[in-house]
Amino acid sequence: MRFTSLIGCALIWTTLPVSAQATTWSKLDFLLGNWVGIAGEKETPLGSGQGAFSFEPQLDRKIIVRHNHAAYNTGEKHDDLMIVYLDAPNDTPRAIYFDAEGHVIRYNVAFPSANAVTFESDGTQPGPKYRLSYWIEKSDKGVLRGKFEIAPPGAAYAPYMSWTSRKN
Repeated sequence: MRFTSLIGCALIWTTLPVSAQATTWSKLDFLLGNWVGIAGEKETPLGSGQGAFSFEPQLDRKIIVRHNHAAYNTGEKHDDLMIVYLDAPNDTPRAIYFDAEGHVIRYNVAFPSANAVTFESDGTQPGPKYRLSYWIEKSDKGVLRGKFEIAPPGAAYAPYMSWTSRKN
């Protein structure tokens, strides 16, 4: 009887992380795929532009990788890479961001509602805070909206850029 109880406990423990992973990854399903984005003149400090990005599960769905490229009418370009992962021991969703300008941002990940995700930098680190959000509004099926905000130390978040995207 005791041996059977141990096997039952072991089975529950081994399935809990998989279940937590599946739940977290399913919350990000709305992002998966290839997207084409457009930002208007007043939506970015660099003027209007367009770009493309993708969210792809990799390493047997252990991570999700975002590749992003944007080009602006001013001639500026931007390339970055972000990896979303589940941090041990509690499978807390997190992300790490790298860009061609040398920025590295470590994000905590939250899901404020269905088809919405917020990546927010750790406020305990010195310097500004960053918040990257994606969402699909119920009235805009097929349109993915995004915004990036910056908060100087001790101040509230202010919009830096926003965009709309459609699946490619």
